[in-house]
Amino acid sequence: MSTPNILFIQADQMAGPALPMYGHKVVKTPNLQRLSDRGATFLNAYCNNPVCAPSRFSMMSGQLSSRIGAYDNASEFLASVPTFAHYLRDLGYKTCLSGKMHFVGPDQLHGFEERITTDGAVSLMQTSLRISKL
Repeated sequence: MSTPNILFIQADQMAGPALPMYGHKVVKTPNLQRLSDRGATFLNAYCNNPVCAPSRFSMMSGQLSSRIGAYDNASEFLASVPTFAHYLRDLGYKTCLSGKMHFVGPDQLHGFEERITTDGAVSLMQTSLRISKL
């Protein structure tokens, strides 16, 4: 049996009922629909924290945000906390991260091998630094 590809998409404030794979009749999302048709779509989900960063850290670590000390968007996600990316790499997967994660602190990968994009604020800061060096 071949190892399956895994594409995990997490979006802020995207309600399931607003998507066609969950029954919406007007909204069109052909690429998401195609992924849903060919993969797994979850019918029930639970968010461990209503705040963005603690919720993401909880999802990545499989632990409650209170256990890993993530209480707000300024919380550092400690590099010592293992994530699903660490476990996937242990299984031989190539891991790549793209998009906003609100990682605070020196570890901007948390088990991923590479990161295509950074959080917006970091990106803007890097752009400003490049411009100021010209």
